[in-house]
Amino acid sequence: MAQRRMFSPDIVCSEEFLDMPSTSRDLYFQLGIRADDDGFIQPKTIMRLIGSSGDDLKLAIISAASFIAR
Repeated sequence: MAQRRMFSPDIVCSEEFLDMPSTSRDLYFQLGIRADDDGFIQPKTIMRLIGSSGDDLKLAIISAASFIAR
């Protein structure tokens, strides 16, 4: 796992991101922090660790897809 990650203020301060439930935002950050250098993660393990649901994962994925286009 890499030791440093950066999140863009353009994304995490956007209305779309802030409109997500806090559990989805937390999952988004946790997935980003825990990904390896190639971006691979084990989402279900992370979800269990932080107590998030499948719906949180769906929202984080949908939102991440829209942020990639920025």
